[in-house]
Amino acid sequence: MSKNSPRISWQGIRGYFTLDLSLRSLYDKLFLLLFVIDVILRAIWLDKPTGSLIFDEWYYVNVARVILRLPQSLGANSQPPYVNVPPGLDPNHEHPPLAKLLIAFSMYLLGDNGFGWRIPSVIFGSIAVLVFYLLMKKLATFKMVPLVATFLFSFDNMIFIQSRIAILDIFALTFMLLGLYWYFSGHSYLSAIGMSLSALTKITGVAGLLIIVILHAVRFATGRTKGKTWSDFFSWFEKYFAVFLVSFLVLLTIMDRLWVGYSNPIEHIQFILSYSTNLVSQCPNGIISCPWQWLLNQIQIPYLIVNVQVSSASGTSSYKAVSFLGAMNPAILYLTIPAMLYATYSYYQKRSDLTLLSIVWFAVTYLPYYPAAIIDQRVTYLFYFLAAVPAICAAVAHMILDQNPPKLVVVFYLGVVLLAFFFMFPFKVIPT
Repeated sequence: MSKNSPRISWQGIRGYFTLDLSLRSLYDKLFLLLFVIDVILRAIWLDKPTGSLIFDEWYYVNVARVILRLPQSLGANSQPPYVNVPPGLDPNHEHPPLAKLLIAFSMYLLGDNGFGWRIPSVIFGSIAVLVFYLLMKKLATFKMVPLVATFLFSFDNMIFIQSRIAILDIFALTFMLLGLYWYFSGHSYLSAIGMSLSALTKITGVAGLLIIVILHAVRFATGRTKGKTWSDFFSWFEKYFAVFLVSFLVLLTIMDRLWVGYSNPIEHIQFILSYSTNLVSQCPNGIISCPWQWLLNQIQIPYLIVNVQVSSASGTSSYKAVSFLGAMNPAILYLTIPAMLYATYSYYQKRSDLTLLSIVWFAVTYLPYYPAAIIDQRVTYLFYFLAAVPAICAAVAHMILDQNPPKLVVVFYLGVVLLAFFFMFPFKVIPT
């Protein structure tokens, strides 16, 4: 590529974030087209069905209402989800407050409506797509891998649904992606802050810290990072962990004192851990699923289903007008096991950062649910698999393109992914 190629290049303070996109690169131009389509699909009909709360929005939108001192929704028992709670304070203590405060701030600006609830998720979901593409550009050997991986990431149904409803997971995932992007950009301290922000939206975001530590240890052991002795590694780890811990505790203390009611962040952390430990149940049970079932898309969760009754002279029939379904795109999901096995083989052969990241990311965000479900009988749901989806998309893209297949084969596969996404799209008819 010529040095004079026009680029979309924006550098943040001291170059902490660089939007490295070339207008002469076919892949970058296709990504920009994909990104625009992606944002439109996330934002379209965002307030539909009018007035409906989708899945756990019942909790988090009402949390925001309590923080803003607005009336809560009433359930079938004529009671709100949070009874006798002090107005102005987050009553949902089982999760850190950051994402809920972002939702509340959006509602303060845009109003208590579907746009107010969900715009933050659309913004963070769109940022996740952009950062994932830039991260893949830093790591991929083949120029087509970032585009294909991001295409898969964009059109996975679970990622898509979580990116347009007001629940916490997409916030945690986006901050985790930023932490990984900053790590591979050489900004370790900023990476640690990104991972602390992930944990401040959902405590499982602490997995990002573990991913980075394992990545750095393996890259250090194989000579891919600076430093010659293990004392250099432990020195780096101490600084990284210190930045993570201090930023996490300071920000949690501020938010707790202003909007939650805790004066000591340790008490809040203890409550979160105690609450999650007590969530036990045999799986499968209702919408509770076992982690090994996730690989087969089993125990899908109907987030919101709207059936329409149609009467005619021949009788009454019904059809689904809206179907928000908690499930992954099967065209991506069913390649998980072969893609991860191939990534392991490929890393053994070539020691690439892309395959290493895919393996470590998948292992840290998915495998711990096995002992949690089997030994501790912890409650687990299919959407807990969300954090592993980027690793799967990266591994699948690498597996396919590492074979150097004809581009027609790649296009055909992407068409299958798009077709599966179409059939899972939540709006079955154009809303009115």
